Amino acid sequence: SVASLVIEKNWGHTAAAIVTVLILVAAFASVFAGLLGGSRVPFYAARDGVFLSAFGKMHPKHAFPHIALLAMTAIMAVGTFFDLTTVINMLVAVTVILQSLGQIVALTVLRRRQPQLVRPYKQWLYPLPNLLAFAGWIFVFYMADSESQILSAAWIGLGIVAFLIWARTSRSWPFAPCEVHEVYLERQRQAGPQS
Repeated sequence: SVASLVIEKNWGHTAAAIVTVLILVAAFASVFAGLLGGSRVPFYAARDGVFLSAFGKMHPKHAFPHIALLAMTAIMAVGTFFDLTTVINMLVAVTVILQSLGQIVALTVLRRRQPQLVRPYKQWLYPLPNLLAFAGWIFVFYMADSESQILSAAWIGLGIVAFLIWARTSRSWPFAPCEVHEVYLERQRQAGPQS
C-alpha cells in the first residue's frame, strides 16, 4: 500500500504496520458491508416480483436472504481473480450500456410510441441531444480496455439470461403481452391541480 510506504518512510516500521492493519480492516469492512447490502437488492427485487423468486427466500433458522447472499458471494469471489482497475472499468462499461445508453433508447422509444404524452419538461433540439449523448457514451465504452468490454458483455449476457428465465416463469414480456401505463400522470391526476 502506498499509505503504508509513506508512513514507514516518515514514522517507522511499527507505525506502517499499524496503518496496514487499519487499511485491511477497512477493506474487509467495506467488502462485508457491500456483500450484505448488495444481497438485499436481488432479495427485495424477488420479493417485489421482478426477479427470480428463489432470491426472495429467507434462511429458515437465521432469517437472512441466504440464496441472494450466496449469489453475491460467488460474484464477489469471481471478481477477486481480476485486478481492481479491470473490475472498475468493467462496472463503468456495464453502467454505460445499461444505464446511460438504456436511458437514451428508452426516451426515444417513449417519444415515438406515445408522442401525445404530457411531459413535465421538453428536450430542446430533439433528437440531437440524444444522438450526441449516445455517441459520447459509445466512445466511453470504446475507450475501455478489451478485457473490460468482454467482461461487461458477459455480465450483461448473464443478466439477459436471468431476465429471460424470470420473464418465462412469471409470464411477463417478452413471453406475454406488455401493458404500459404512465405512473407519473396517474399520480398527478390523483393529486389534482396544484395551487
